[in-house]
Amino acid sequence: MTTKQGFWARLKSAGQLLFSGYDAISNSRFRKTRGFQTIRPEEEELNPYDRDKLVAELLHMKRNNPIIKSIARLKKTDVVGAGILPQPDTNNIDFNQQLIDLWGEWSDDPEVTGQFNMAQVQQELASTPLIFGDCGVLLTKEGQLQLIDGSRIGDPQAASLGTYATNPDKNGVIVNAVGRPTAYRIGSRVNGQLRDIQTVPASDFLLYFMRMRPEQWRGIPRLAPCVDAIQDIQEYEQIEMVAAKVSASLSAVVKRSNAVQFEIADRQDPGEQDAMGRLEQFEPGSVYYLEPGEDVTTIASNGRPNVNAIEWLTFRLRQIGAAIGIPYEFLMQDIGKSSFSAAQGVVLQYQSAIEDEQRSLIQFCDKIYRWKLNGWVAAGTLKIPNDVPVPYRVRWQPPRFRWINRASQVDSDIRYLQLGAMSLDDVASQFGDSAQNIMRQKARNIVDAKEIAEQYDIDDYRELFNQMETFANANFVDLLNMAKQPQTPDTTNEEDRT
Repeated sequence: MTTKQGFWARLKSAGQLLFSGYDAISNSRFRKTRGFQTIRPEEEELNPYDRDKLVAELLHMKRNNPIIKSIARLKKTDVVGAGILPQPDTNNIDFNQQLIDLWGEWSDDPEVTGQFNMAQVQQELASTPLIFGDCGVLLTKEGQLQLIDGSRIGDPQAASLGTYATNPDKNGVIVNAVGRPTAYRIGSRVNGQLRDIQTVPASDFLLYFMRMRPEQWRGIPRLAPCVDAIQDIQEYEQIEMVAAKVSASLSAVVKRSNAVQFEIADRQDPGEQDAMGRLEQFEPGSVYYLEPGEDVTTIASNGRPNVNAIEWLTFRLRQIGAAIGIPYEFLMQDIGKSSFSAAQGVVLQYQSAIEDEQRSLIQFCDKIYRWKLNGWVAAGTLKIPNDVPVPYRVRWQPPRFRWINRASQVDSDIRYLQLGAMSLDDVASQFGDSAQNIMRQKARNIVDAKEIAEQYDIDDYRELFNQMETFANANFVDLLNMAKQPQTPDTTNEEDRT
């Protein structure tokens, strides 16, 4: 039996056929909230009040949660390591060397408090956005940097949520009509409150954060999507820990059928309860006599802790690692349990994420490099030669990843050097040094070796370096041609040879 559809039902069916649209916005019984969210800017989605609450919670986790501690440590050591070093790339070698010397001297003490060198400043820039969302660098008139974490950037009084579209102050960042930052509001935190706010022009302040949309002026804490997952892990771990302690101990409860007598015993003084017959604890090798109507029941953990707990926790940790670009194997230092090829694939995957963050940090450091170069020129410390049209050309050398198989790494480095696909700086960067420093040290070693060889009457100083037999490579055709050439007779006499 068929039921005839009404007019509105037929119209709805026709509309579904003509305008099917995207399934991603279709609501169903299990997905009832699709399309209900409004499109709002990030400074409205994370207003100043919510930002403070989120940062405070993440700071608490960083102090007490080993997972957050591991994430912050990996960002510092793997993204920055011993430092991302600039290598001037102008057409004047002497000018390049002068820039290297000036930057190296300034990098020893670039920060106003004197507590950071340049590598440590870069490490703070790499790790601070995890918690605060962004990190600012104030360019002082004295030529030094002042680090400003995101909690010190904000408004004296938060603007109402309905005025973000027209208000030029975007949570501490003042922008013009086209969205270009013109100034920043920076204060100090006193008992958790933002006070003594001053307006700093954008020309004297640089803000570092990971952008997630074009129209964004403040960074969002990178661990924000992971807060619930981290708390789930903490709570689940606490529950399993309680279950494990219960399972490792014998607990019992005394059940009494006479509720009135139980109430009387419960009101007695705790020090007299055992003497009056109330059973409070068991001791090994002891025999206890229960009162009439009492029964002892042991408390069991019913198969806890859960044997699948580690597998579930691993899954949640992989979700956290995927959100911040750190594989689970690096996050928990568990890379050794997989095969060599799988471990190498994890390293390459992690390396790709690290290189992306290094590129962002290099672009930020390039702005500091240009500011310092202009400062040296203005102070008369540096003079740009006439044959250098672009003095800002620089190549930044980040630390490189080391392979799992060190012998294969050395062989590949040699081949890449022979092909010209990589430089000595690329090889030296994985040891936290530059090719210039290594060559200088090698030159000093050669000079010392010559002096020592002469002191101890050694014919060839190279014997101090090569105690093993060495080999030389030559083209086979050249060797044949040398064999065919007639040998020049030795006409010198014995005295001349002496």
